[in-house]
Amino acid sequence: MLRHRVAIALTLLASLAAATALVGTDPLRLRIDLDPSSTPLLPDDDPGLAGYRQAVLDFGDDEIFVIAMETDGVFTAENLARIRSLSRAISALPGVRRVESLMNVTVIRNDPERGLLEVRPLIKEIPTDAAALADLRAQALADPLLAKRVVSSDGRTAALNVRLHDWTDLEHIQANVDGEIRALLAAGTTPERFHLAGRPHMKAVAHATMIRDLQRLLPLSVLVMAAVLWIVTGSLRGVFIPLGTVLVATLWTFGVMAFLGVALNLLTVVLGPVLIAVGVVYGVHILAHYESAAEQARDPREAAALLFRATRAPVLMAGTSTVIGFSALLLTSIPAARELGAFAALGVAAVTLISLTTLPAFVSILPLRPHTDSPRATRIGRGLDALLERQARFVSRRSGWVIAGWGLLCVAALASVPRIEVDTDYLSFFSPDSVLRRDFRAVNTQLAGAVPIYVVLHGTGAETFGEPANLRLLERIQRRFDAIPAVTHSVSVADLVRVVNRAIREGNPAEARVPDSIGEVAELMLVIPKAKKRPLLNVDHSRANLLVRSGEQGSGAVRDLVARLSEVLRTELPDGLRAEITGDTVLLNRSADSLVLNQARTVGATAAAVFLIVALAFRSLSLALVALAPNLVPVTAFYGLLGVGLAPLSVPTSLIACIVLGIAVDDTVHFLVRYRRGLSEGLSSVEAVVQCGRRVGRPIAITSVMLFLGFLVVTLSGFATLREFGLLVGLTILICLATDLILLPALLVRVQRSSG
Repeated sequence: MLRHRVAIALTLLASLAAATALVGTDPLRLRIDLDPSSTPLLPDDDPGLAGYRQAVLDFGDDEIFVIAMETDGVFTAENLARIRSLSRAISALPGVRRVESLMNVTVIRNDPERGLLEVRPLIKEIPTDAAALADLRAQALADPLLAKRVVSSDGRTAALNVRLHDWTDLEHIQANVDGEIRALLAAGTTPERFHLAGRPHMKAVAHATMIRDLQRLLPLSVLVMAAVLWIVTGSLRGVFIPLGTVLVATLWTFGVMAFLGVALNLLTVVLGPVLIAVGVVYGVHILAHYESAAEQARDPREAAALLFRATRAPVLMAGTSTVIGFSALLLTSIPAARELGAFAALGVAAVTLISLTTLPAFVSILPLRPHTDSPRATRIGRGLDALLERQARFVSRRSGWVIAGWGLLCVAALASVPRIEVDTDYLSFFSPDSVLRRDFRAVNTQLAGAVPIYVVLHGTGAETFGEPANLRLLERIQRRFDAIPAVTHSVSVADLVRVVNRAIREGNPAEARVPDSIGEVAELMLVIPKAKKRPLLNVDHSRANLLVRSGEQGSGAVRDLVARLSEVLRTELPDGLRAEITGDTVLLNRSADSLVLNQARTVGATAAAVFLIVALAFRSLSLALVALAPNLVPVTAFYGLLGVGLAPLSVPTSLIACIVLGIAVDDTVHFLVRYRRGLSEGLSSVEAVVQCGRRVGRPIAITSVMLFLGFLVVTLSGFATLREFGLLVGLTILICLATDLILLPALLVRVQRSSG
């Protein structure tokens, strides 16, 4: 008894420590931060990551908040005044460094009266007469540095490009920059329509969506599991024992995350619902064993001892295999996936520990209740037992046909695998019909695309891109880039040189060219403001950035665009010069290749580990092979579902195979334990299979349905890819249920007949 009380006390102390780490009291808050960026989705072994970081150091990042103001015509006094008012108001917000718009964008102009070259705002005073407004419109649309950057080519849409301070994402979100901007745009009644784009806006939307998911999915998961437990057990004990076990383990997991300072990201935001769905099934299996123990025991302590002996092996094997399934994600190169795998494995290990220690101890101090089911639950259970027994007898008689049918299903699934689409785009986390995606498309259509791509050209030394020949090379490459349909805009230092040269030559359009001599180019470079050169040229002019913008979405589209850009560079670049195509979007979409590689690595490692565990536990290689088959079939079917177009292989869906493989083997282990026990009691393979259907079929069916419903809760996420994740895991779990109750008995009967 003392040992039991110590186990309960230690569990309470650990829970108190986890709660202390997780919850802050001054003020009352959770101590886990949220990371809505795409950074955790970038593979950290990508050799291009260093080049991207160097490009950001050389040319600055592209963290621009884009506001597109769509009107009937930008160049009216009223609309220009509206732009000026908004620019000033947004500039005054905390976290905003500057706002670039038609009202303050700098242009380089020649003043013939004073004989000076001016770097001045495009608009000093808003014109009021029609002729002056028409002239302003013509100037703005003719300037290659303004068109599509601060005004659309048709003059109907104006852009306010908001540059933020170098704060962290969390600091900007806490300052509510996004919310303040949206409030300013919504103030008053105006005919303009506003579209928001840019990575700061996307991260703000993602952060708000993560908060909604946490507030909604975790409580809903608990309610769904509680409802199912009440239906199938009809008792408070049947509800609180499984739920209490998994909630304590979940508390421990989040407490460790808070203690280590690990933020929740776009993947780990579903950690809570996943742990609840996976962990609650341990309590269900233990309750099923408790019924038998309570019937045989004379008092609660003896029932606890019997329960421990009955559940020790299957729970330990099931927990180990599930931990391995999640731990296989540590082999991926994507940090977010590794974190989900590590902390999910920690949570499952905690559930296993509590199930083997605290639960028996807790049962030992409860009144002995041999029958925990209500009359309704008893009727449901008996009906399900009878159905599963009949199904087991049918499968035993038709084992050959059953195995052949599942084999054909696997062949069909494998045939569709080459058609799997891989998509790792950050935007794919949001629904195609979401406001964010609609605004993204509008900005791409009316202004420069919202997807920035850096094409960094490396020279042979300092002043490489101060030479006229190399600037003309940039011009040629840029013209060919602009001819690619997916490119919506491009800009290079050659554009700056042409604009300044034209201004010096009194605005003569024929002088919008790169001069012939190095000296003339050097003089022009001195005139160009540093702020304009910074995004396009490094300090010693040894590297140039040809900034390409596109509206392409999805890994396939971005991959095709990068391939076309690369082909232009391959044919244009002379010896001695090299180019690198980089950017956040390029790196994220290039991770598609690592996803495919990760599938073979993680699934193979999980399958091998599960095989080894079962073989050691049952001391039988043949039985281990039999156990592996009904778990590999659902994984194969999962890839078949991807192949027929149910969803793309994204970062979240790429995790499903090894997760399901680790989870699904739990039911297989419970079935095999009961099957081996039946054989040891002298039953034939058919009789043992029928007994399994009657004794363990019900908890297997119930736990599988609970897993299905638990992951179905994730389909209510605000993120499209997480909804796909929840749906696909749920469907694959149902296939696992079918293979455990149909394919596994057929294999066991067939193997036993062959060996007999």
